[in-house]
Amino acid sequence: MAVSAPRSKGWSTLSVALHWTIVLFILVQFIDHDWMEGMWRAARHGTPVDGSTQTGGWLHIIVGTLVLIAAIVRLWDRFTHGRPPYPENEPRWASLLAKITHVLIYAILILMPITGLIAWFLGVHEFGDIHGLMWTPLLILIVLHVVGAFAQHFWFKTGVLKRILVPGTV
Repeated sequence: MAVSAPRSKGWSTLSVALHWTIVLFILVQFIDHDWMEGMWRAARHGTPVDGSTQTGGWLHIIVGTLVLIAAIVRLWDRFTHGRPPYPENEPRWASLLAKITHVLIYAILILMPITGLIAWFLGVHEFGDIHGLMWTPLLILIVLHVVGAFAQHFWFKTGVLKRILVPGTV
């Protein structure tokens, strides 16, 4: 017998807050990515780094760790408090695409920080390579996610977009 998460009328306040917090964290990671690359290269070659590169690199590590924590807490909230049902008037293919996109986004939001932390703190360079390879798929999935949200709102007119803006909205 499969265990399923309870259904909820809408996303919880915690889930909505974490969604937008993760969005902000990903934006920070996008901006400070070059500093982390500079710090990574310097560490691999044993060369010194300037203060701004070091600060930006450590910001990247800290915010990446916060992405990992926020994603795990959001998943916990989703499984304990449930998620709203998919709209009845939504085409089946759209629901399936949304499910696949969400699973892949969560997988990357969890695996990417883990591989980065392993690369940095344990010096496993191959994990740094894996970490770097996940960035483009994450950005593609985010674009697909945003396009899907706007399609839901403007094309299918399901009200799904409002759910992530106002907690408890069906």
